[in-house]
Amino acid sequence: MKIWRIKLLTALLFFATVTVFIISSCEKNPCNNVTCFNGGSCNNGTCKCPVGWEGPQCSYLSVNRFIGGYVGTTICNAGARILDSAWIVGDAKNVNFVYITQKSQPSYELHGYVDNSTPTYTIIVPQVNSVNFLEYWTITLQNNTTLSIDRYNHDQTVVGDTIIEECNFLGTRFN
Repeated sequence: MKIWRIKLLTALLFFATVTVFIISSCEKNPCNNVTCFNGGSCNNGTCKCPVGWEGPQCSYLSVNRFIGGYVGTTICNAGARILDSAWIVGDAKNVNFVYITQKSQPSYELHGYVDNSTPTYTIIVPQVNSVNFLEYWTITLQNNTTLSIDRYNHDQTVVGDTIIEECNFLGTRFN
């Protein structure tokens, strides 16, 4: 009877040791406790957010970092600096798009999309291309407070890099 007890105890200890070894050697899925919202997907424990969303769980609209008013100065063609302001509002129909207006240039209401794939947050505005001229903008946000809007007009009838007008706004968020 003692031999059967020893054999039974040895067998139980063997199976317990094997079970513990098997369970502890399994790889754990790094995405088990990660929740990604708004269509985001988990990759190695980190959310990969769809266009228009950002943050650790894809729960923040990318455009929100831009929305608001900015006060600063504009300079055109190396002329005098003028006090200026710019406003950025979200596009209710397109989650990743915004409208940009400047007090000094009321005829321009720009419509662009937020690009958060680079270290500096940027708004991409489509170029305006006519027969003789090309107009484009570069809009960036540094440290979530400083907005830069650069507008360039190129004369395409002249060979080379011919800027006929350049305006630069640099402002700080005030709301």
